[in-house]
Amino acid sequence: MRPTSTSGFYLSRKTVVICSFLVLVLLVVCTVLAILYGKLIAEKTGICSPTLEPHSTDWETAAPGRQGPWNNSRLPNSLIARNYQLELWPRSLSGLERPSHFFGQVNVTVTCIKETEVILLHSHGLLYTGVTIVSLIPPDIRCTWLAVENDYLVIELNEKLITGADYIIQANYSGKLEEYSTGLFISNYTEWGVNKTVIASQMEPVYARSVFPCFDEPVMKATFDIRLVHRPQFVALSNMPAIHFSERLEKNGAWKVTTFNTSVKMSTYLVALVISDYGCVNTTSNGVEIRVWADKEAISNGEAQYAINVLGPIFSFFEEYFNVSYPLSKLDVIALPEFEANAMENWGLLTFRKDILLHHPKEFTEDMFETSLVIAHELAHQWFGNLVTMYWWNDLWLNEGLARYFEFIGASVVFPSATIDNIILTEEFIHMSPVAEKEDNVRTPNEINLMFSGVTYNKGANVIAIAARIMTKELLAKGLRSYLKTFSYSNTVTDDMWNHLQMAVDSQDAIKLPASVKSILETWAKQKGFPLITVNTTSGIITQEDNIEKEMENNMSNNLWSIPVFWMKNGSNQPVFWLVEKIKTIPEVKCTTDEEWVLLNFNISAFYRVNYDDSNWHRLSLQLNNDPSAIPVINRAQMISDAFHLARVGHVDIEIALEMTVYLAKEKENLVWLSTMEHLKRIESMLTATSSYGLYKKFFFDRVVPFYHYQMKLINHDFNNTNNDEINISLFVLTLETVCQLNLKDCLDRATSLFMQFMSNPAVNTIPHRLRKVIYCGAIKAGTIIEWDFAFSIYQMHTSISDDQDLLRAMACTTDPWMLTRYLHYAMDESKILKVHSWGVFEHVAKYPIGWILVWNFIRANWKMFETRKAEYFDWQYILWTMIEGFTSNFQIKELELFLNSTAQGYEVSALLEQSNEDFENKLKWQEKNNPKIYNWLSRNIG
Repeated sequence: MRPTSTSGFYLSRKTVVICSFLVLVLLVVCTVLAILYGKLIAEKTGICSPTLEPHSTDWETAAPGRQGPWNNSRLPNSLIARNYQLELWPRSLSGLERPSHFFGQVNVTVTCIKETEVILLHSHGLLYTGVTIVSLIPPDIRCTWLAVENDYLVIELNEKLITGADYIIQANYSGKLEEYSTGLFISNYTEWGVNKTVIASQMEPVYARSVFPCFDEPVMKATFDIRLVHRPQFVALSNMPAIHFSERLEKNGAWKVTTFNTSVKMSTYLVALVISDYGCVNTTSNGVEIRVWADKEAISNGEAQYAINVLGPIFSFFEEYFNVSYPLSKLDVIALPEFEANAMENWGLLTFRKDILLHHPKEFTEDMFETSLVIAHELAHQWFGNLVTMYWWNDLWLNEGLARYFEFIGASVVFPSATIDNIILTEEFIHMSPVAEKEDNVRTPNEINLMFSGVTYNKGANVIAIAARIMTKELLAKGLRSYLKTFSYSNTVTDDMWNHLQMAVDSQDAIKLPASVKSILETWAKQKGFPLITVNTTSGIITQEDNIEKEMENNMSNNLWSIPVFWMKNGSNQPVFWLVEKIKTIPEVKCTTDEEWVLLNFNISAFYRVNYDDSNWHRLSLQLNNDPSAIPVINRAQMISDAFHLARVGHVDIEIALEMTVYLAKEKENLVWLSTMEHLKRIESMLTATSSYGLYKKFFFDRVVPFYHYQMKLINHDFNNTNNDEINISLFVLTLETVCQLNLKDCLDRATSLFMQFMSNPAVNTIPHRLRKVIYCGAIKAGTIIEWDFAFSIYQMHTSISDDQDLLRAMACTTDPWMLTRYLHYAMDESKILKVHSWGVFEHVAKYPIGWILVWNFIRANWKMFETRKAEYFDWQYILWTMIEGFTSNFQIKELELFLNSTAQGYEVSALLEQSNEDFENKLKWQEKNNPKIYNWLSRNIG
């Protein structure tokens, strides 16, 4: 029995329990009613009546001399966002027709998980008319101000928020519609000759805060209820389907209010908004409605048809492959006239730049392949990035690296030639940073933006490709499916993915790795650069080291990679071995006869370079000459790339690299030529003013011309047939350009013939668009003043931006110095050449051997003219930089230095001079070292 109460009455245990329960119920009911009341207010409260000017505020915009959480670039962990109710109303000011600002109201429901007297929301460039907090017992707001340095709206309270309690933060505000593609922006386009506008958003990575106050970090996922106010003739789109339409009247006319369904739980950077007068085409896939939106002219021309045809199959493939259903009922894809990000994966509303998404039905297959890659990339993000999101931007590769990997796999659904094997080519990996940074190294918006780099995308994809090679693609898929299901609607770090890949490996016995998945893959993901393997086929010794220049070996790190070595000997596959130490002896690698050869990194299992002893390089070149098909296509490409790279950094002699190209007259594979052409043209540019140039041109000519004839046969000698699966149009254009520059008569005659047809009927240009710059150039090079003047007359019509650029380049192809000099004078006359094009004329002329000296003399003789135009689209530093590439002596560099120091006063020239001196010295060193070797080698190898 319990003692009696000192208050004079007795409470039994049962009574206490019942009373406590009733009090708890009462508190819960009151809390719910308060929240519902707040939401009711939110729903009934419209945007404050817009004035003719944006809202202003007299709030402080800097920290008031005190330290606090606003001094930290990361949000405190005191609140969790649950839901945003957001209304946005873009409109014009002062009666202007074109919207310039937007007015917003947001109600953010949060839960307090740690007592705090300060609420921070991200806010950038927004102006507020009021901020309130709704709850059962609303806290008093002491002050509200903007901490501009870290993009915060700061709400300081007189009392602490209660742990476990829910609150609604309400704000009315306004912002400016951006002219560039961030935040909420407006773009112009023309539809059947009528100027129109479209409003769209780009929130990634940190631009949601410029559209509405929010917790703008990826881990702060919430649901969103969005409402857009717009003119009735427009269509509003967001992440979710529209569920309600209403009308709002004001003195300036009627407005339409589009309300969207509550979103799934997602990060703020995925919020998407579009208001447009677009049309669409649609299809369905696995019950999901897919629509492609574009301006109505493009829709009527069938330009959206390719996108709508490939979206469904790729989408269905990913749903089946990931074994996780797409959680929304619709997927909108929209083509924007201007979009700096190119494409964005917003959940349920993908945004693309128009020229990436839309295609005329007669465009080149290669262009459509690129579109398929981008579509597959953004669709892959619906799972990697949207459903499962990195915890913080330092692990962005979990979004972008995986999407980059799967874009090839997804595109292969509609383009079977797309293969992930081709992604591992090491040209881009010199000095590459780790794919993931330490969290503390990525804090500010600038640091976050730097994470969107080739390292994150390409090196990240290669890490996944290595995982697929060592685990098998089947186990990789199993691990990633587990990863997606476990972390749906949540956030992850790199270790989470490693763990699920390890679980897949541990679930079977067939594949055995020498170490854990994490310890193997982190040597590739978290170390800078990539390795160089050196093989001695006499001793069987294999070593690994940093892939750096020979002269920098003293600065070599102690990095070690776990390298799976797939290899072949004399055309036969050999058992894989692992190189996890600096040096290892593999007896099987030894070659005992002149016919034996070994090839490491068979089919490119990882991104590393391979160097062999000279005898094995020689035996490989003999194999290429005898039967190149014994070596896989991708290895032929990589082997040539390795040889030229290793020659450039001093690990092998230039003769070895050249020896690997002797067989090229037999080579017909696009992948090999795409890799090789860059190296051959680079060597050509280095030899232009040397004694070897004539011999090298003949050597180059004899290798590339057979490939040109092979490609011409594929198109039946008709340039209108280049749109087929066997032709890579970019490579075809490069090949055509190369052989015309090397004065192949067949190329110049074809260019002249097509150009003459154009001259005979200027109203009908039958030259394929992608070939025009080459055809124009070849015809003008082989022609006279007649062809040049015709090209100039067509340029002055300004029929299209692309044709203008093609003609500007082509008019620099003439070999007559007086015509080039006249062209330079035209560039300074805006009645002849548009100001915006003038600097391009100098750039194009300076790229040719006879042109750079004309540009140099013209600049010195007419410097005062340049002075008056320095702010008029004239990038004179870039022109000088292009011209410097033609310099052949230290005397010319000294002339440049004297000129800039004495004449170009008021310009920043120190960096230009320092870099030009350094580059030129490197060029001279290269020529002094390699020109005699190349001359002797060419003399021996050219009949």
